[in-house]
Order: sequence, then structure tokens, then C-alpha cells
Amino acid sequence: MAVTLKDIAEKTGVSPSVVSTVLSGRDNGTFVSENTRQKVLQVAQMLNYTPVRSGRPRGSRRLRRQRTEHFIGVWDAEYGLVSATMVQALQTALRKHAELNGAEAEDDFGLRLLTAEDLPRLDAIGVMGLILLTPALLPREAAIATIPCVMVGEVDQPPRDLVQVHGDNFSAGRQIADYLWSLGHRRIVFIAPGAYPRVTRQRFQGMQAGWLAHQADPNLIQPAQYDSIKMLSEREQIQRTVQNLFSPELAERPSAIVCYDENVAAITAQTLSEMGKRVPTEVSLIGFNDTPRAAESLIPSLTTVSFPINDLADCAIEQLYLMHNGDVADEPLKRDITLPASLVLRTSCASPPHRNS
Repeated sequence: MAVTLKDIAEKTGVSPSVVSTVLSGRDNGTFVSENTRQKVLQVAQMLNYTPVRSGRPRGSRRLRRQRTEHFIGVWDAEYGLVSATMVQALQTALRKHAELNGAEAEDDFGLRLLTAEDLPRLDAIGVMGLILLTPALLPREAAIATIPCVMVGEVDQPPRDLVQVHGDNFSAGRQIADYLWSLGHRRIVFIAPGAYPRVTRQRFQGMQAGWLAHQADPNLIQPAQYDSIKMLSEREQIQRTVQNLFSPELAERPSAIVCYDENVAAITAQTLSEMGKRVPTEVSLIGFNDTPRAAESLIPSLTTVSFPINDLADCAIEQLYLMHNGDVADEPLKRDITLPASLVLRTSCASPPHRNS
């Protein structure tokens, strides 16, 4: 039986994509250390590995293209815990794609995190395709690139050739509303930045739909855009927003706060504690994303909406390869793909102190 990339990967303890990078002679200088490279070459020689050729003519367009396309680019304006988690899921999705499709060296790509300096020259640096981890559009210089592009997120009026893969933010907002209503909450606030209008709007409208379904005034759900406060850091903006919600001048105060993500929730929880407000006995707290370890590490642990990170990564990789290989002739490529979200209950929510009828 012929030795495969997977066989070599198992012997060396690396992924098939790393083995592919070494044996194909690509030198992107990003993913493979010299020690790993030498180890792969030694194992390949020990196993008498023989490359499997595709049989395509040497001058074919596909082979010419493959000589310059070495990796899949990943871009986020600010790489953080959420993007790191998604990059791990994308790495797993790439390995799964290679195993399911028997990818040869010329079809097997690794990931590379791009910098702002890379964006204006995407067509020149060997990028097979681009995966965006931010719901903010690319700078104009990057948008004109001719490579396939998939966004893990959603925006208003995306470029015609962009594929969006995202969780169902409207349904997520509706699930939160139904749960808070069932606990007896009637006046809630949604704290979110203004940088991602479509995501924020979908979640907010989902919450309002929940109130309408219970024949309640949707205006009892109030938006609080924290980045409208200028000349302050993000932390200071969120702190000021939370403090304003409980100003002595206000006659009505929220019994529950919905946060855009775990970072907003963590700052909100700390601010409430400094104000002497206890979660969840006085104020319930709930959020989005359910990034591994982030929501559970808060005290109390955060009730939050979970988006299917692994499924989103699988879908993003699949769509990118479909566009790259041109396998969309028989069926139009889906430009907007929505995956279901689910509510994860923890201990940051409870019935309000004076439950409304």
C-alpha cells in the first residue's frame, strides 16, 4: 500500500498540511520550523514515500496557479480570544477537509494570519483565499483582490463576491428574550458597540420580537451604544454606560443587561460589583459567543448564546475550496449561510427582586 501524507503525519506528530508544505517544497516561512522540516523529510525517506502525481499536463492553468498560491490567509482587525478560538477550529476543519478529500500536496493549504501590511498585496503574496474573522469590511485596497473570500460574520451590503457564514443572530436575540421573559424581566438593556451594525441590529430585533410575541412593549428593551462616548477607552466607555443605567435621576432601571460578548459582560459585571449591585440577585447578566473558558470563568458564570464554532469553520473552509476549485457551475454558490445558535444556561440570571406581572 502506498505511503500517504497522513501516514507521515502520524509518525511525526504533525498535521497532514504541515507534511504537505514540507514535501511540496513550498517555503512560506510561517508554519514549519527547521527541526520539524528535517523530521518530516527523515520520516518520509524512512517510509520510502513516493509523491502521487495528479496526471495534469505540466503546463495546465491549475498547476501554474498552484506554484504561487501557498496558504489561506486569515484576517482580523484585532486578534483576540474569539479569533484565536476560530483559528483553531479552522485548522481542524482544514485537516478534516484533507482527510475527506484525499488532498494532494498541490491542493493542501495551511493558514497564515495576515497583517495590515499584507492586505494591499493579497494577489502577490501567495494567498489561495481569504477568511475574514471580523464583521467589518476590509480596506478598499484588499477588497479589490481577485482571490476567493469568506467572512465568518455578517454585514450590510457585502461585496458581490463575498460569502458570509454566520450564526443566527436574530434567533439568538429571540432566545434571550424568551428566557428573560420567563424569569419575569420586563425592562432590559442591550449594551453593544456601534461598529457592527448588522450583527447588533439582528440581535436587538430578535429580542424585540420576543417582547412582541408576549404582547409587551418592545421599547422596554433599550439599546446602549457604548462607543458613542468619545475620548475614553473601551473599558471606560462600558463602565460609564453601566453607571448611567443606574443613575439616581432615572425613574426606571433595567432588571437585566444583555451584553454583546464576554468582554463586555466581564467589564459590566465588575462595574456592577463596584456599584454594590449583585449579579444575579439584583441584576441579571447575559451575553453572546460562549467562547471556551471565557463565559465559565466569570463569577457568577455567564449565561450566554453559543454559536457553532466548529460548524462555522467547516462551512467556511468548504465554501473557500468550492470557489477556489470552481466547483459551483451546477449549483449557484450560496452567498449567505446561517447556522443555528443555542442558549447555554449558567448562574448569572435569576428572577428580578420585584417580579413584574
